[in-house]
Amino acid sequence: MFSKLGAKLGLASAPAEPPGLPQQLVASATAALEDATPTLSWRQRAIGFGVCFGVGMLFSFLSLISLWTFQLTGFAVLYSLGAILSLASTAFLMGPCRQLKSMMQSGRWIATTVYLAAIVGTLAVAFNVKGALGALLVLVLLVIQLAAFVWYALTYVPGGTAFLGRMVGIK
Repeated sequence: MFSKLGAKLGLASAPAEPPGLPQQLVASATAALEDATPTLSWRQRAIGFGVCFGVGMLFSFLSLISLWTFQLTGFAVLYSLGAILSLASTAFLMGPCRQLKSMMQSGRWIATTVYLAAIVGTLAVAFNVKGALGALLVLVLLVIQLAAFVWYALTYVPGGTAFLGRMVGIK
């Protein structure tokens, strides 16, 4: 009723903007996930989160041993697997569909994409590029991965990206 009245008075709202590609991809992925994932009780979710996060932290800790012994490939692999497991652990609490939707929200999807691309790039270089060039690329990608994680994490904090922008000199 009010929409018709608004249209007659020339106050019709602008048509909704169609969703972008990241949101379309998330919509199709979440539809597939909703069909494939079982529902878990809160106890099962807490156990899944604890185990997944604990193993992720264990891998991250073990990666430091590889770094100490200068096994850069082992460090990159363990650190990246730890990051993946730690990120995946929150899907137990939120559910995979809600997690995916949250990761691809406007203002967050770029940070998510950079973070995941840095993880994949780190693993790809660690397995495929050997020697000094491989070591240098792994180190660069690990720095990008860490910076992208900080950026990604701050997107969940109110005012976090604005704070990050001020810290690095971007207004």
